[in-house]
Amino acid sequence: MKKIRIGVMGAYRGTSMINYCESADNAQVVAICDKWVEGLERQKAALNDADISYYTDFDDFILHDMDAVVLANYATEHAPFAIKAMKAGKHVFSEVLPVQTMKEAVELIETVEETGKIYAYGENYCYMPAPY
Repeated sequence: MKKIRIGVMGAYRGTSMINYCESADNAQVVAICDKWVEGLERQKAALNDADISYYTDFDDFILHDMDAVVLANYATEHAPFAIKAMKAGKHVFSEVLPVQTMKEAVELIETVEETGKIYAYGENYCYMPAPY
């Protein structure tokens, strides 16, 4: 089975997805992006994997050869980054609420329709004890 090549935006918040991909048979992290250089350095040391590329610029990151992007960054950035990633040919998984305005919601929906890329919203609070 071919592994899905994943890029993770968010060196700290994306750690759970990075760890999952490290143990999964069907996915592999190929790139990590964050403007927080220390976080990238920590991931680089912890993973010790020469096949993973590290980026501080999202526009450079989405040019990397990968199938999908996990957005684990500031919620206010999800819609613009998801739109850029899908227009660059990547599927997207948003780890938190993706839009701040109706305008962003419409732009996100239109981009999904235009590109045909999969967009997934994976809010995680429904899995925590507090909401029960």
